[in-house]
Amino acid sequence: MRVGLIHYGLDRQASGIGRYTTELGRALAGQGVDFHRLWAGTRPAQADGAVLPGAYLLPGLLTFGQVEIAWLARRRGLNVVHDPTGALPLLLTSAARVVTIHDAIPYVYPQTSTRLDWLIYHVWLPLAVRQADAVITVSEQSRKDILTHLPVLPERVVVVSEAADRRFHPMEPAEVAPILRTYDVQQPYILYVGALESRKNLPRLLEAYALLREWSPQWRLVIVGARKWKFSPIFDAVQRLGLETHVTFTGYVEDEHLPALYAGADLFAFPSLYEGFGLPVLEAMACGTPVVTSNASSLPEVAG
Repeated sequence: MRVGLIHYGLDRQASGIGRYTTELGRALAGQGVDFHRLWAGTRPAQADGAVLPGAYLLPGLLTFGQVEIAWLARRRGLNVVHDPTGALPLLLTSAARVVTIHDAIPYVYPQTSTRLDWLIYHVWLPLAVRQADAVITVSEQSRKDILTHLPVLPERVVVVSEAADRRFHPMEPAEVAPILRTYDVQQPYILYVGALESRKNLPRLLEAYALLREWSPQWRLVIVGARKWKFSPIFDAVQRLGLETHVTFTGYVEDEHLPALYAGADLFAFPSLYEGFGLPVLEAMACGTPVVTSNASSLPEVAG
């Protein structure tokens, strides 16, 4: 069987979906599947510093990329084309079409979504799921939300849960220390990993941390992640609560450094209001770090 796997944005900071795609490709290769990376990005196809063998650079996937995917599927004799982001190739007729929809955030929390999110979820995805031979999602919560908001038959939507990469495991203090120095992180600390955006509920985490400091002031709070949609209330809360010297913002952190940051933490806090899955919860647990998370959306599934 020949499988085409569409890759997006691996030339930029890897998001959760980018990591999902990369790991899926590695797993397919490990199983001996004849798979073809269909690359969509602004630079030549690279991941982990190496050219991706068999990769093909596509133009914009919402425009001319649709034509190229259909052409490539015929030329390479692909049996399946899998799009891990939901932008299913609509013109494809020569191969089975599989799409992964990770969450239903623009439906459930529209106030946290961009105009592009709205366009994809309200215009593109309804077209895509009508043509998909199978829809993969990552949690029972996401499946429920997809069936509520999209015109897809229940028997076509299957749940395939995510897993933490094998690099996430307990580490010795000597392994952790150099990474903590790189990001100027001092122990003991409470850790958050994820995007800096309103849905992640970080102002509430900061308020809880301020209360904790009243009786246990030794803890620091380390927030790992890139600034995303509507992040300014997070920094407003830091100033309002007088936490400027107690909270460390590392910005985006490369994947290879994340295990040490998890392993060095005394607690991982993930107060998100909605997650399709919530992979950081699993990553922290795999590193042996206690987790506190929200009793919302898919997070009770993930945390057990």
